[in-house]
Amino acid sequence: MFGLRRIPRSKPNNSHIAKRQLRIITDSLLLEPAGGVERSTLENSIGLAERGHRVSVLYGSDGSLGSHYDKAGIQLHGPVAFRFDKRHPVDSFLNFREPAKWARGVQPDVLWLNRFENIQCAQEIATWSDCPIVCQLHHLPSPGRESILRHNVAHFVAVSEFMKSAWVDAGIPKKRISVIANSLPAGTYPYGGLEARVIARKSLDLPLGPVIVLCYGRMIEEKGIGTLLEAWSKLRLDPDEALLVLVGSPSLTPVPAVEEALRLLSPTSYRWYPMQSDMDSFLHAADLVVFPTWLNEGFGRVIIEGMNSGRPVIASRVGATPEILSGPMSRFLVEPRNSDELGRLMLSLLHWRRSDPDLGSQCAAWVEARYRFADNNSAFEGVLLQFARRARN
Repeated sequence: MFGLRRIPRSKPNNSHIAKRQLRIITDSLLLEPAGGVERSTLENSIGLAERGHRVSVLYGSDGSLGSHYDKAGIQLHGPVAFRFDKRHPVDSFLNFREPAKWARGVQPDVLWLNRFENIQCAQEIATWSDCPIVCQLHHLPSPGRESILRHNVAHFVAVSEFMKSAWVDAGIPKKRISVIANSLPAGTYPYGGLEARVIARKSLDLPLGPVIVLCYGRMIEEKGIGTLLEAWSKLRLDPDEALLVLVGSPSLTPVPAVEEALRLLSPTSYRWYPMQSDMDSFLHAADLVVFPTWLNEGFGRVIIEGMNSGRPVIASRVGATPEILSGPMSRFLVEPRNSDELGRLMLSLLHWRRSDPDLGSQCAAWVEARYRFADNNSAFEGVLLQFARRARN
């Protein structure tokens, strides 16, 4: 296939790597906070730039995150058509030529790929730039993906043990995959107590009295929004006692189950806001966060965001979420699609501020102990340093 080449690989090891400044190219499908991948790409890019590396980002569509990249001195190039269309292979490769030529001018030491589905474009860029690819694994492998494309990646970095196991099952040797979890930069999603709760609610024009249950992200059926709405309707709580707050864009296509669940809810029992780039006020206004996904999540960033802010998070027992909510925190796990179990757990946690007032600080401490950004960004930097091409003369 045109544009493919074999990249020599060395085995990962724990030997010391002399730090040098790297020229790194990475990809972001869009410059909007649509999901965890876009946020993690931004945060890791900024972290690497602060460590002295020169980071350049190829993006698919513009958005509000562009200013954050600019402020960090990170070069942006786009828009780029990343996807390979098998129906029009020649046109796809021609589309890849422009970013590949641009990348050759950057002379990258390593191409950090965030989405394996963009591998054909990455291969074209790597070929023109003569640099290795390190691919971060945020999503499950797709059936039928050409195995030869995986062999042309120098190393993989999975965001969870669950994700590593899925790609090992798909045929990648264990030794070719490191595990570095997602994490939160210091100061992001900060802890907020009762005073912050009052300030946030006033800023959002939310009532001060009721308990607020928050769900945010992509509001699609697979993320369990229908399960949450069904559970909320069954509880039949007085709006003066509890209020459901949803933050995110509804599905682009009608979902009958979701629409029916909304019809069963009193308009006063919930509020729905569009997607936000800054969730701090909503998290501080909330008492409880729910992540009711049906999907085998590669990580589940919402969980550590909510917990870091001092809120317990109820999440589905799927994918990597049990890795985050392990040990004493496993009591916040529920079976996906089970509205009755979800409703019972929400009801039991509505008044945790009275029954277990230290729970918020325990949640924040859990994240702080396990998901330190400085440690994880340093580990990721180490992988890039290890597999980057040799320093030029």
